[in-house]
Amino acid sequence: MKNQYSDEGDINLINTKKANDFTDWMYDVIKPHLKGNILELGSGIGTYSEKVSKDFKKNTIILSDIDQEYVHSLKKKFYLNKKVIVEKIDLNDRSDLKNINQKINTVFALNVLEHVKNDVEALNNIYDTLEPGGRLIILVPAHKFLYNCIDKALGHYRRYSKGMMKTKVKQTKFRIGKMFYFNFAAIIGWYINGNLLGRSVVNEGAMSLFNKLVPILKFIEKYILFRKFGVSLIVVLKK
Repeated sequence: MKNQYSDEGDINLINTKKANDFTDWMYDVIKPHLKGNILELGSGIGTYSEKVSKDFKKNTIILSDIDQEYVHSLKKKFYLNKKVIVEKIDLNDRSDLKNINQKINTVFALNVLEHVKNDVEALNNIYDTLEPGGRLIILVPAHKFLYNCIDKALGHYRRYSKGMMKTKVKQTKFRIGKMFYFNFAAIIGWYINGNLLGRSVVNEGAMSLFNKLVPILKFIEKYILFRKFGVSLIVVLKK
């Protein structure tokens, strides 16, 4: 999702897209929870849109963003794929989701909910969009102590704890299926760059190095830390 306040959002999206191993890792974690017709919220420049459209070729894929420039870019990028639909969606505008003329079985939103002022309202709007038995997969920034100038530059309203997420979900009809942390190693870099050094942009060189370490980090996170720590929180919600 594009940051409406500065260019840091574009820079960070581009730097992240270049880190192929990292984005593949994140996608592989959420992929098992995707099924049926899929709606991606906050598609941005299409980093994960490309992956899901290739893996679910027989399914209807709906891409979306609140920013019209991204919507236009996505339409241009996927215009040859008849199974891909692109929509402009504001999660706090119920009518945007109601206007989707497709049955939705899965919604996923990676680094999106923290950009939404009224996140509980957004969750309720998504719930109403899903088919019975549908699911919502979200990835959000974790740990309040990590909130810094990077978050502010990106237009983040908040970072989440597990307790905060549970409280917000209780204000909806969703049920929590799974909730776990992701990407423990980035905590150190995020804290040093944002909290200590006051840098609002993720360093491209550091991201490149991190990308090379992904195979090792994946092993440590899954088999040693058991996903109990991470800079992000992944939640699977069921209708």
